[in-house]
Amino acid sequence: MMFNRQMSLWMGDLDPYMEEDFIKQAFSAMGESPTGVKIITHKITGGSAGYCFVELADEASVERCVQRLNGKLVPGSNPPRKFKLNYATYGKRPEAGPEFSVFVGDLASDVQDFQLQQVFKNYPSCKGAKVVTDQYGYSRYGSGTQFDQADIFSVLSTTVFKYILVGI
Repeated sequence: MMFNRQMSLWMGDLDPYMEEDFIKQAFSAMGESPTGVKIITHKITGGSAGYCFVELADEASVERCVQRLNGKLVPGSNPPRKFKLNYATYGKRPEAGPEFSVFVGDLASDVQDFQLQQVFKNYPSCKGAKVVTDQYGYSRYGSGTQFDQADIFSVLSTTVFKYILVGI
């Protein structure tokens, strides 16, 4: 099976019993529809290398999964595991110019990555948002990442920035 990297994501922290069908069912249980799963095997042992690539219908599905599922419990996992997801990238992407990040503090304890991403949805250069949690799972701070120069100035000079300062 040939995977399209723009429509694929990387999933790590797999246990040996987590095979292709298990991964597909886990994503389906979370409301997603993977079109393919490729478990990476260890070259010497032939067993699972502990990660896989999951192909989805489109880039928007990949973005949604990374933002919405990352850190959530994998349905049916025993012992319980959390989704450990990232964008599937092969090699270095070409540099498009300087990138900027915004760090957001004092978030409500229940804020998720997807909610923070929604705050920045009107800025096309924003490639993601991540809420960093403490050891107990409470939000500590968040960041919107990879803004271009025009968007970062817009974020800092508009009501979005004031909205972030007040709280989500």
